[in-house]
Amino acid sequence: MSISVGHPLLDTIIKLTAQRDQDSLAGALVDAIIGLSDAASASVYALGGELGHLSAKVLASSHEPVGTHITPLDARPGLRACVEGQSTITVPVDDGYQMVHPVIEQGNVVGLMIREHHQTYDHHSDIIEGLMAIYANQQSLLNHQQRDGLTGLYNRVALQNWMGKVLNTESHAERRASDKDAPMGCFAMFDIDLFKRINDTKGHLYGDEVLLVFADLMRESFRYNDLLFRYGGEEFAAVLSDTDLNTALSVLERFRETVAQHNFAQLNQVTVTIGVTRITPNLEADKLIERADKAMYFGKNHGRNQVQAFEWLDQGGIVPSISEQPQTYKLF
Repeated sequence: MSISVGHPLLDTIIKLTAQRDQDSLAGALVDAIIGLSDAASASVYALGGELGHLSAKVLASSHEPVGTHITPLDARPGLRACVEGQSTITVPVDDGYQMVHPVIEQGNVVGLMIREHHQTYDHHSDIIEGLMAIYANQQSLLNHQQRDGLTGLYNRVALQNWMGKVLNTESHAERRASDKDAPMGCFAMFDIDLFKRINDTKGHLYGDEVLLVFADLMRESFRYNDLLFRYGGEEFAAVLSDTDLNTALSVLERFRETVAQHNFAQLNQVTVTIGVTRITPNLEADKLIERADKAMYFGKNHGRNQVQAFEWLDQGGIVPSISEQPQTYKLF
C-alpha cells in the first residue's frame, strides 16, 4: 500500500511508482486519469502483432472488460495514426472526443491509453502527458525486471507473479462470475532435447543461439494473449490463455513440428519435448508446474520429440506421439 502526502498529483505519482506488475500499474494509471481530469472514461492497452496486423489488449479500463481485444486495430484510423506518428491524437466521437496517447518504450509504441471527454477543451493535457511519461518509465523498469536477458521472453520471476495473481481464490471467483463455462487455459513446459550435447559439442555461444532461435519460434507460433517464459536453462514455459486441453495439444503439436522442421545452422535437427496440463481452480502453483513437468519427463523418457498431457497419464492413457522408440540425433 502506497503512502499519502495529501497532494492529489503527488499521491498519484506515489501510487504509480509503487506498483510491481504491469496490470496493477495500468489500473493505477486509469485511476489517475479519471481522478485528475474530467475524462468520462479511460482505458490502457498493450499492443501486439506487427504494423498492419495489430491488436490491442485491455490491461485496465473504467468501462471495458480486462483481457478483451480491439481487432483489427488498423481499421481504426485514429489509433493507427497514433502508433505510426508516435504522438497523441484527437478523435471526434458522437458525444465528445477521444484522446489517444502512445505508450513509448525504447523508441517503440508498445501500448495505448485512450480517454474520452464530453467537454470540448482539455484542461489537463500537460498533467496527462507527464503521467504517461512516468507510466512508460515504470513499465520499462518492470519489463526489465521480468524479462529474460538472453531471449527477451518473460522470466521465472514473471511466471511466479502470474501464478500468484491468477491462481488465487479471488481471481477464480471473478472468473466464475464473468464466464463460468470458459476454460481457464493450459500450462505447458518445454525442454529442448539433448541440449547439453549441443553445448558440449558446439560451445555455449552456439547453445545461446539455439535458445534465441527457439524463443523466436515460440513468438511466431503462439497467440499474442498467450504468455511465454524462459523457465531456466533449456526449459521454457507457456500459458495458453482461455484454451481447452484438446486445442492446446493441437497447438503444441504444431509447435513441436515447427521446431523439428526448422533448419538450425550446423545441426542436423533440434527437437523439443512438451508437457501440458489444464489450469484448474484451486490448483496451487507448485502442483501446476509439477503436473506439466511430469508429463514432459514422461515424454523425455519415452522417445523425446513429443507432446504429453498430464491428464492422459493420470487416466492411464498416452498422447499419440511420433515415435515409441528412443531417437538419436546427429549434430552435423
